[in-house]
This record gives sequence, structure tokens and C-alpha cells, in this order.
Amino acid sequence: MKNYKLVPYCDSDHDGYIQSQLEAFTKYIIEFFGKCDMSVMEGHLKILKPYLFKIIAEDEIAGYVYFKEETAKITVDVFTLLPNYRNDGLGSVIMQDFIKIADRDGKPIILDTFKTNPAKKFYQKHGFEVVDENYSHYILQYTPKN
Repeated sequence: MKNYKLVPYCDSDHDGYIQSQLEAFTKYIIEFFGKCDMSVMEGHLKILKPYLFKIIAEDEIAGYVYFKEETAKITVDVFTLLPNYRNDGLGSVIMQDFIKIADRDGKPIILDTFKTNPAKKFYQKHGFEVVDENYSHYILQYTPKN
């Protein structure tokens, strides 16, 4: 079992967060939108900040995730692991913990992923289904099992 903790994002995390997002998503942003606009990325961060967390594993930042539990749903966004933590099971452990919360509270989890991002398979492996789409993203939902 992988151990991790979620620690609230703080302004000193800015550069590391932006770098992780650039590494993870620039390919898809350019593919769908032609360029990666830093002002859009900064605006997105401003919106996400209140529910943005660092994923800490082995006493270092392993990635970032937006996790917001609302009255009727849970929203997950920018679920990003740094390269050293990918494909080692940590992402599955974290997602299973989110799913336990969804099942316990009877709330669906909603998230999206770029259409060409292989992360879609990861989410589907964890019980998410595509419920909608737009030009660039699939919208996926996990329906609680209670």
C-alpha cells in the first residue's frame, strides 16, 4: 500500500505546480488549442486554488490534485503525478480513496480528461464512464456503489 497525504496548496508551490502542469498537459493543450497560453493557465490556477492539494509521498511532492466535495457531487481536476511517481500504483491508491469517499457519501465523482490523454483508460479501469464530451475533453463520472 502506497502512503501519501494531501496537503493544501500554498503560493510557494506556484512554480512547481505550473511546471508539473506544463509537463503533463502542454502536448494536449497545443493539440486542441494551438498554443499553451500562460495567462489561461494562471487563471485556471486562481480558480482551483481553494481546493488544490499537493500529493506528498516519501516526504516529497509527488503531484497535485483538485478535490472538491460538494452537496451533490465530488469534483476531481488536475490529477497529476510527477514522472517519478507515475505507473507505480500511487495514482490507483489515491483514486480508490476518492472512490471510498464517494461510496460512503453517495456522491458521484465528476472529472474530465483531454480526449487524447491515455488517462481516460486509467479512469475507466476505476469504474468511471464517459457521460459527456466537448471539443477537447471527455467528461467522466464514477457512480457510487451504495
